[in-house]
Amino acid sequence: MLNVRVVAGLLFTLILTACSSQPGKPSTIKIASPNMEALSAIEVLIANHRLKEAEDNLLVIDLLNLSALKQIHFHWLDASLSVALGRGDAAMMALNSVAPGAFTQLTHLNTHAPGFLRAKALHLKAQYIASARERMFLAGALTDENTYLENHEAIWASLLQADELQVETLARKSSTPTFKGWLELTLIVKRTQIDLDRQLSALRKWQVKYQQHPAAKQLPGDLGQIEDYVESRANYIALMLPLSGKLATTGKALRDGVMAAYYQALQAGAEVPEIKIYDTAKSKDFWSLYQQAILDGNELIIGPLEKKSVIRLQQEEYLPVPTLALNYGNRDQSENPELLFQFGLAVEDEAELASHYARQQGYQRALVLAPKGSWGERVFNRFSRSWQAQGGELIEAQFFSGKADYNKVIARLMSVDDSERRARNLRRQLGVRLEFQARRRQDVDFIFVAALPHQARQIKPTLAFNFAKNIPVIATSQIYSGKKSRKKDRDLENVVFCDIPWVLNNNPMRKKIQSLWPNTRSSLDRLYALGLDAFQLYPRLGQIKVLTQSNVQGQTGQLTMDQHGQIVRNLPFAQFKKGLAKKVQAPLLIHQSVHAQSLQEL
Repeated sequence: MLNVRVVAGLLFTLILTACSSQPGKPSTIKIASPNMEALSAIEVLIANHRLKEAEDNLLVIDLLNLSALKQIHFHWLDASLSVALGRGDAAMMALNSVAPGAFTQLTHLNTHAPGFLRAKALHLKAQYIASARERMFLAGALTDENTYLENHEAIWASLLQADELQVETLARKSSTPTFKGWLELTLIVKRTQIDLDRQLSALRKWQVKYQQHPAAKQLPGDLGQIEDYVESRANYIALMLPLSGKLATTGKALRDGVMAAYYQALQAGAEVPEIKIYDTAKSKDFWSLYQQAILDGNELIIGPLEKKSVIRLQQEEYLPVPTLALNYGNRDQSENPELLFQFGLAVEDEAELASHYARQQGYQRALVLAPKGSWGERVFNRFSRSWQAQGGELIEAQFFSGKADYNKVIARLMSVDDSERRARNLRRQLGVRLEFQARRRQDVDFIFVAALPHQARQIKPTLAFNFAKNIPVIATSQIYSGKKSRKKDRDLENVVFCDIPWVLNNNPMRKKIQSLWPNTRSSLDRLYALGLDAFQLYPRLGQIKVLTQSNVQGQTGQLTMDQHGQIVRNLPFAQFKKGLAKKVQAPLLIHQSVHAQSLQEL
């Protein structure tokens, strides 16, 4: 009997090994020896954006067998590749692996290349002010005009991402004119986003104070367009939202966000438009109400919210006034009226951002866990298309109802139930008692989860119960309530998610509005931010459509516009640590053409 048990145990192990999925080995271009030619070949791959091939080939280099100079070259390639993949921590580790100034021994590099790379790595690590300072040190030594201007704009891009309180503290303490000037200019823009008159006035005073400052000689971003925004903005605006019926709660939250921005600008002495509010829920024919709003003399429309109404606007060849819809219509429709702009908090866009973040981390194989129903299917479809378009492999997806089925669904997702089933079959076939420990699948790099906070708080521990505690989890903003609660969110430890700056940043404006509008503390918080941004965006719509490289630092993200008039939100990422959400990475700057291509696949 002992021999039978031994044989059975060995057989069981073999069956489990044969049946369990194993991670695939990366395909590499085999490098015969770790020589300079091999490193140079990897450098060419990086330059041609063949990042997966570059990463695979860098992995087979034996660093210990390289000469001192080749080791420096290796660390340079490691840092360059990490930046290209969006891995700030890895890039800084590689840059710090050599002695200061060691990269100057690589004679084929531009003198300033190490400084630029360090600045990019710091930005990816969300160390925005440090990144900007690195670039400021470089600026004085740059002789090529194009390189100088690119660096100039990059300084500004980093500073706009920086925390306002940190900028204020440093501006107060700094005695360096160039650095202090940049910081004061940043504060002007951050504090006057919804008051263009005040922003223009403060900007002119700043230019007088800092006449010799680099930013005074060449205004960064769209600051040179502020006067045009002021002169061309609408004086009469129609706010068209559902304020009754089933969408009343959402409509009122958006209205209050717009009006919060309006009253804040009014209180600051800004010239504000006259806003007339229309309840779209009371009209059976939105198009007739839209036409009436124009006949009433409104020069710009904010709204509608209802998707069907946005689709109705898409059917028109021409709209008489600029219209900022607070939702998206048919996302795959490439032809839209010229003056129709679409802006919303689509979770599908966040799923796409999550897929890009995962690829930047070097993940290749994904599992998906999403709720049953249309919302879960939309999120899954966008993630799946975007992930596979980047060369990622989707291993499996499971959908939960949230009705006590988490363990059952997750056991299927992790193939734990398969190993249990194999054990039961083996017991029956051998007729002996076997010692057994369930196993999960091994062919996965991370799990993408679409879930609400109360669902996620049950999902994460259930993953741990099914032997998946250490598998990275990436999610959308829906996983976070937006309220700090160590007790409630302690089970979400290490989960990474994207969210809007309004929620993640230490924003004085948010605290002020929450004191005036207590409802902003609820789950509608993000909708108030959307309303705030709508008021900030309306004077700038024409300019950001024409100036394709421009963006608006909004409360709902870094806002740009694609060629179809759709506002694209780039978001920062955060991670739960000891129950609190901590920002870990800057927004992913996905090229607009990539975003548009992804939408057209839906």
